[in-house]
Amino acid sequence: MHAKRRNGKVLLYRSTYIRKGERGNTHGYAEQRFVGSMNVDAQTIPAELVGELTEVELLYVQQRVIEPAQKEAEARRVAEEARALDPSWRVDEAVRLLAEAVDKMGASSVAVDTNRMGALQKVVGVLIERAGMSTSSNSEPANPLKKALEAIKLAAAAVANGRCGRAPSENVRNTEQYQLWTEIKAAMEGDMGGSLLRALQDAGFVKAKIR
Repeated sequence: MHAKRRNGKVLLYRSTYIRKGERGNTHGYAEQRFVGSMNVDAQTIPAELVGELTEVELLYVQQRVIEPAQKEAEARRVAEEARALDPSWRVDEAVRLLAEAVDKMGASSVAVDTNRMGALQKVVGVLIERAGMSTSSNSEPANPLKKALEAIKLAAAAVANGRCGRAPSENVRNTEQYQLWTEIKAAMEGDMGGSLLRALQDAGFVKAKIR
């Protein structure tokens, strides 16, 4: 038996040897007769072919067609499961879309909903936090100061790129940006307990000011 692959199908042929003189022929030759076909990704032999094939031919089809198809299907299943659990390609796609969004924001007059931006900031924050946790579990513990520095740099770049717009000519202290900056400054350098400066002083990394 021979199998030929064509257009997503496996064509099965049975070979019969015609001896010299059997049909008035002057020499012997092999004659191929079409038996049936099946899909290249078939994982079982179709019922209509089972009755047409001999035990030897069934074994041939099983080894040459069915088993390779089963292995390919299993490999695809494993790859699909791995892809379903892999965050990396999703991050890559998100970065690509965000880069497009940045370009469009510069060329479009359509303003982005602040609620959407807030949701995006939360997602990015969680993503960075999870990445830090993953790094710490695989190597050294993630340094929270590095994460804080990265967040500040990202915020500075966003403000510089116009993400927060321009301040009004009056009542600047009433804007959300000013109020957030006041809270950020207090969280970093505030004299009350809970600030980053006070925590570093208590840990001995920063000298406390003598008054």
